[in-house]
Amino acid sequence: MKNSGEMERITEKRGVPMRWLHGIMILLACVMSVLLLYSNYKTMVGYGVMRQATERYIVCQRDAADMQEASDYLTDEVRFFAATGEPEHVQNYFTELQITRRREKALEELETYFSGTETYEYLKAALAQSNELLTREYYSMRLMIEARSMDPAAFPEELQSVILTPEDRALSPADKEALALSMVCDDVYQDQKDGISADVSNCLDTLTEETKLQQRDSSDHFLELLRGQGILIGVLLITVFAVVFLTSYLVIHPLKRSITHIRNQEALPMAGSRELQFLAETYNAMFEQSRRQQDQLSYEATHDNLTGLSNRGVFEKMRETCDSGSIALMLIDVDRFKEINDAYGHDVGDRVLKKVAGLLQHGFRSDDFVCRIGGDEFAIIMVNVSSEQKARVYNKIQFANSRLMNPDDGLPPVSLSVGVAFGDRQNPTDDIYKDADTALYRAKKSGRADCAFY
Repeated sequence: MKNSGEMERITEKRGVPMRWLHGIMILLACVMSVLLLYSNYKTMVGYGVMRQATERYIVCQRDAADMQEASDYLTDEVRFFAATGEPEHVQNYFTELQITRRREKALEELETYFSGTETYEYLKAALAQSNELLTREYYSMRLMIEARSMDPAAFPEELQSVILTPEDRALSPADKEALALSMVCDDVYQDQKDGISADVSNCLDTLTEETKLQQRDSSDHFLELLRGQGILIGVLLITVFAVVFLTSYLVIHPLKRSITHIRNQEALPMAGSRELQFLAETYNAMFEQSRRQQDQLSYEATHDNLTGLSNRGVFEKMRETCDSGSIALMLIDVDRFKEINDAYGHDVGDRVLKKVAGLLQHGFRSDDFVCRIGGDEFAIIMVNVSSEQKARVYNKIQFANSRLMNPDDGLPPVSLSVGVAFGDRQNPTDDIYKDADTALYRAKKSGRADCAFY
């Protein structure tokens, strides 16, 4: 295998064949992947066949068991009635025969999977033999009804329609009971029961053999598919390794030179191939746009869109961080601002707010925080001040009111009501904002266009 320098020289000298080789490798990987997917699909189909065979086996086993159990249940109930004469056994017998119908349901379910097969025919024969016993069982139960002098009308119609032979009718009650028990316990009856069991057993035997054949065929098919998948996976791995190797020299190695610039959040140098230069140009444009957007978002998050002053979020943050003992908090309302909006429109109202913001910003120090905290509500946090500067603050507000009430720019006259609370105020509450708001209320109550101190 050639070293990195040799590979780069070959790449530069014979670029087209290398790209073709790279494309061939990718195409080969795609072909191998498709073949592997197809093999996997065939494996799933084979698994489905095996699973279906297993499910059919389970269904048939259940159906055969139901057939045998239902037949034995009918035999037990007719024998119990012949031995005890208790009518509840007749009721149980006909409930199974006409309502539960396990024998018929088992055959119907089996027909769905095994119609026309030996398995189905054996179970069908078992049901036929079981039905042949019904006549004998009906006759036995009718003998017991006559022997015990029971009312036939209290029993199902099938038993009412049974007619005893003159010889059996002439028998004594004890002989009738003995004959009834004999009819469901003698060799003839038992031979038919054995026939039913044999048919059920043959049904299971044929099913077992068929299932073994299917599972053996599926197992052989699985082994062939797995061997094929192993070969395909080997070829695919070789192809992938080749693609990775080529990609590392055709793509990754040149890109490494730009990683340091990206980590340092610097613009990429316009160097390398045409594709890399295009990538660098695109990245640089996105990088510059992202930086401008971040600056804009940072500004919008902390400033009021209309006036450019700090917003309420900044105001609340400064309240929490400033030393409350050396600040002055000023709450400012524009008097009757709603009337201006109603009379002159919102455009004029916005211009008035901008004018108020400009006067406040230019009237106080650059270290002070002038904020717009609501529609016509402003606030100022003055730092490093004490109540000794009340007069200075009062004069600033009066100057602003003088300019606002005597406009020379065509805007309607307005005024400001201001409440001020110093950090070193007398009789303070635990909240300087509340105290400033109390002073603001007093300024409004005194007729507005005033500056009140707590």
